[in-house]
Amino acid sequence: MGRALHVGLALVGVTLHWRIAGAWSPTGHDRIARIAEHFLVGKHKDQIRTMMHSDLPDIEKYEEIMTQKYPATDALHWHRQDPEWTCGSKGGLGDRGHIRCDGHGAAHGSLFCALAYFFEHFAHDALLKEYPQPKEPIGTPEHLYALKKVPAKDQNSATFLKWLVILVGDMHQPLHWLHEHDYGRGVKIRYKDEEFTLLSFWETYLPSHLTTKLETGVQPSILDKDFDQHAKSWSHKVPTELFRDWGKEIAERVCSEVYAPMTVNHADGTRVESPFTLPDDLFDKWAKLAEELIQLSGERLGFILNDIIEHKRHKDAVKDGRSLPSKKKAVGLERSLLGETMAKFAAETARKTPGAKISAEHNDFIQRYKSLKIEHHRRSSYAGLYNLGIAAFLVPGLLFAFSWHERIGGGDLLRLAKIKM
Repeated sequence: MGRALHVGLALVGVTLHWRIAGAWSPTGHDRIARIAEHFLVGKHKDQIRTMMHSDLPDIEKYEEIMTQKYPATDALHWHRQDPEWTCGSKGGLGDRGHIRCDGHGAAHGSLFCALAYFFEHFAHDALLKEYPQPKEPIGTPEHLYALKKVPAKDQNSATFLKWLVILVGDMHQPLHWLHEHDYGRGVKIRYKDEEFTLLSFWETYLPSHLTTKLETGVQPSILDKDFDQHAKSWSHKVPTELFRDWGKEIAERVCSEVYAPMTVNHADGTRVESPFTLPDDLFDKWAKLAEELIQLSGERLGFILNDIIEHKRHKDAVKDGRSLPSKKKAVGLERSLLGETMAKFAAETARKTPGAKISAEHNDFIQRYKSLKIEHHRRSSYAGLYNLGIAAFLVPGLLFAFSWHERIGGGDLLRLAKIKM
């Protein structure tokens, strides 16, 4: 009996480990974190480290750790809605295409709502009002039920930022947006004489078998160019609305690029084939897609973290009794003064020395000396005009009262008011 109990517990342990495997696995989250760090230049990397009490790559296993400690938090990493959407649903993701935290377009404790909840913990309300209002409300929940049994020591700004970092990665794993087939757990994949669930293949196998290694395959200049192309459009929307846009985008791809190639017409109808033997050409497409989404996730995470730093800057200014005149938006990277000087020196050396080439190490050195390309968005003057309007009535009124008080010879205003009454 003891042996049977031991085996049974072991099987339960294996099952739990399989069930709570994090999106992209630690390997994928580590890659996302290192790409995001590329966009935290200057003191921003240190600021995030201070806020989070760790470096970004150090939390690669945070999802696994927290889900094992608090199983209810697993719900935060998946999209849920009522009724659940399918690849054939009208409007796609959400309630006929509407994604908001109302229990229908998105359940209050699911992925999109958790992203909004954790971000707004760091947001400065006055700064949020500077953005155009979303076409439909977000409906950010006031509480997350999944955190109900999480003690206060694990509910603070540092842990909330860690959760946000992990969830930005999770939202770029396509299967996390579609409950159909139990997020891919219900579909079997056969590849190179091995069998996986579709979910485990995407979360564990693909991140470890990408076509390029981060250290050699993704050049800083390529990351910078890609980030520059996207960041300007991101800067004009509040991040909670960006989460909705990005969720729709990823959800469309789970249908068109993951499930569609696995769908087969049968005499009794059309369905996803399971077990599905994965051909090499489709594996190559999936590996390319996974690599693209992981890179995009890192870029977007870098953008969100820079935005959080800006919100903190405004919050700190208010604590000091100040109001900052503009909000800064990181819309790209550019060479710092030192990097520009090094590049000019290298170019001049190459011009004076025919046949000379810039070494890879020297070029990498130049690439490292970057600074954020910042756009300054002037804050609305509404608050100032509102205060000015109040002052236009209040100040003359006070002056009149003080003048009247002086004319009647002074005295206790409260006593005089009682006499008049």
